[in-house]
Amino acid sequence: MIDEVQTKDGQNARELGKSKNRRHLLESAANAIHKFGVRGTTIAVIQQESGLSRGMINLHFGTKENLLLAVAEDLAGHYSARWHRVAQDESLSPKEKLEGVIRVELSHDVLNERDASIWFALRSEVVSRPEYRAYIDSRDANFCNMIVEICEALVDEGGYSNGDPQLSANALIALFEGIWTDFHLHSDRFDRKNAEQTCLYVAGRLFPKHF
Repeated sequence: MIDEVQTKDGQNARELGKSKNRRHLLESAANAIHKFGVRGTTIAVIQQESGLSRGMINLHFGTKENLLLAVAEDLAGHYSARWHRVAQDESLSPKEKLEGVIRVELSHDVLNERDASIWFALRSEVVSRPEYRAYIDSRDANFCNMIVEICEALVDEGGYSNGDPQLSANALIALFEGIWTDFHLHSDRFDRKNAEQTCLYVAGRLFPKHF
């Protein structure tokens, strides 16, 4: 029987098929949001995009709303996993960590036309779908705390007598937010190198001994 066929990691073929279908539905729904927005992403559109049945959508997510929420969670997890790797790398200095976060913010893997459009589309629905907020808020507590901790370490290391880690973190987060908005509106002519130089310029004004 198909569910007795084992993969190398012990996962049977039926379970692997379910996992692939779930992943495919997430990607298809994300592509649909990119093309048609949240409200234009109907079950029929997801079916057409994925080639899978309504029953398959119901099996994995129950409702379209649950599927769209899962897309938000998936994108947020993809993003946070990347900055977590930087923040938790004990071999990096505070300066290197901030540089690493900047690279994550500007990477094609995170900041691309599809994912940025989904990010902003989900944000536009927060009033009616407040459950999205946990996944699209630039003031996410974990992210904010991570930036503050890096700024605290830079202030201490550099002996900046007038340095304010919280205000510095606020400035950097606002800068990242502005860059994402600029990319979303002008992705056809967005200059990643210039954006990186802008981030480092601001970092240099906040922490002149480091940048």
